Amino acid sequence: MPHSFEQQLTERADFRDFIDQFDSVAVWSADESGLSYMSPAFEEIFGRSVEDILEDMSVFIEAAHPDDRDRVVAVMEDSDDRLRNGESYQMESRIIRPDGTLRWIEARMLPLHGDSGEVTEVVGVTIDITDRKRTELELERQNERLERFANILSHDLRNPLTTAKGYLDLATDKYSHKYLDVVGQALTRIEEIITDVLTLSRVGKAAETTETVDLEATAREAWLIADEGRGRLEAVDDLGAIEADRSLVGQLFENAFRNAIKHGSTDSRPVADDSVEHGSRDVTVRVGLLEEENGFFVADDGVGIPESEHEQVFEAGYSTSEKGTGYGLLIIKEIVDAHGWDVRITDSTTGGVRLEVTDVAVAE
Repeated sequence: MPHSFEQQLTERADFRDFIDQFDSVAVWSADESGLSYMSPAFEEIFGRSVEDILEDMSVFIEAAHPDDRDRVVAVMEDSDDRLRNGESYQMESRIIRPDGTLRWIEARMLPLHGDSGEVTEVVGVTIDITDRKRTELELERQNERLERFANILSHDLRNPLTTAKGYLDLATDKYSHKYLDVVGQALTRIEEIITDVLTLSRVGKAAETTETVDLEATAREAWLIADEGRGRLEAVDDLGAIEADRSLVGQLFENAFRNAIKHGSTDSRPVADDSVEHGSRDVTVRVGLLEEENGFFVADDGVGIPESEHEQVFEAGYSTSEKGTGYGLLIIKEIVDAHGWDVRITDSTTGGVRLEVTDVAVAE
């Protein structure tokens, strides 16, 4: 019976010569009688000879970590008939080499069909993913530490902060002194820093799911939250919709608006009464679509940021104001990164700040 194209490929000498060049990827094939081929990378990954595994496939079981052994046996026995039914299979597991070192591997198996349609052979790729898993596990540990830190900020610091603000309110009811004003400003700054750090700690989790987001509606809602009575939102163009996390996009706009209001306002800027959307303000903020790229911008007519500082604005601690927390633009950068977008700072046409978000997924 003639073999299928895939079977012929795995039996070609030049194909195997090509596969044999890989150190951390072992390619193999097997049928009902056992393994028919295993590339030399097996020895590098498992620390055992190719002859051993070709002679006895139970070497796979012997090498498996005790906690993963049952899963390895189930796959080898095809206990759920997945391979026999022509389905591919992928599994991550741990192995222990003869020298006692632990390695992570990923096995991918693909059934091959004969001319009559039955599964006659299985080809597989076993990849050493130890470095990747170590990175993933370290990230998990860091996230756990970050979560604990966030809980401390949310509860252990906010509770005494609330108490301090309460007693300050009682004191200011009876006394009026500039030192009390300084204390109030300091407590407000602490509360803003806590809020910003909590937002940073939760960006990654929130961006795991996306939905269709109406940009114009989200921007207007964010303005109502961020508006502090020192700016005005110019009429927003029809911005369409994007695929994103709605909450994070709202947070992005809020931070961009607060940054414009806090750092771009001037007390002397005149405002025409007929151009005000939410009362008399002195900073104009505009949101619009980019003309040549998929994305949007937030621009203001404030004092701007020096061009020499455009590259460092997204770093932690950067602020053009002594009252700023230094986290506003960093939060924007984290939100953008969580979505796989890009962001840059340029000058607006009025000399203020123009924040451009690019490579945004437009909703169909």
